Amino acid sequence: MYAALIIFGAVLSTLVLPLPEELALFGAGWWAHAGALPLWAAWLAAWLGIVVGDTASYLLGRSVLPGLLRTRLGKRLLSPHLRRWGEELVRRNGVRAILLGRFLVALRGPVYLAIGGSKYPLLRFELINGAVGLVEVALLVGLGYEFGRSTRLAHEVRFIEIAVGVTVAAVLVIPPIVKWRMVRRHRRAANA
Repeated sequence: MYAALIIFGAVLSTLVLPLPEELALFGAGWWAHAGALPLWAAWLAAWLGIVVGDTASYLLGRSVLPGLLRTRLGKRLLSPHLRRWGEELVRRNGVRAILLGRFLVALRGPVYLAIGGSKYPLLRFELINGAVGLVEVALLVGLGYEFGRSTRLAHEVRFIEIAVGVTVAAVLVIPPIVKWRMVRRHRRAANA
C-alpha cells in the first residue's frame, strides 16, 4: 500500500520537480520487479498519478490562465490576437494537441495549460488523455519491470545514459566557452 502511494506521489511530483514523468514510470516498474508491490499496483498508481497531474494542469489552465493573459504582463507575453488563434487551433485540433502533449516530455505542462485555457471540454480531455496514458504507462512501467529483471541490460542502459549525458553537456557547455574565449580574445586585440 505504501509503495503504491509513493509511486503515485513520485509521478505527481513531476508537476513541480524538473524531472521527466517517464523516469518515475520506469522507476515504478523497476520497484515492482524488486518486490515492493505487484506490477498491476505499480501500473495503477502510476496511471492515477499522471491522470491527477494532467487534470491539475488542465484545470489551472482553465481557471488561472485566462485571467493571467488579460493582465498587462499577459498581453505582453501573448497578444490577444495570438491567444484567440491558439484557442481556436486547440478547439479544432484538440485530440492532436492532447496526444502531442502526452508525448512532449518538457512541454506537457504548458500544452495542457493551453488546452485548459482554451476551454476544451473536460470530459473529452479526460477520456483521450486517460486512454493514451493507459498505453504509455503500461509501456513504460513494463519496460521498467523488464529492466529490473535484467541487471546486465540495466548496466548497459546506464552506460548509454552516461554517454548521452556527456554528449548533451558537451553540446551545451563547449560552444558558450568557445564563444566567450573568442570574444575575450577579440577584446584584447581591440584594446592592444
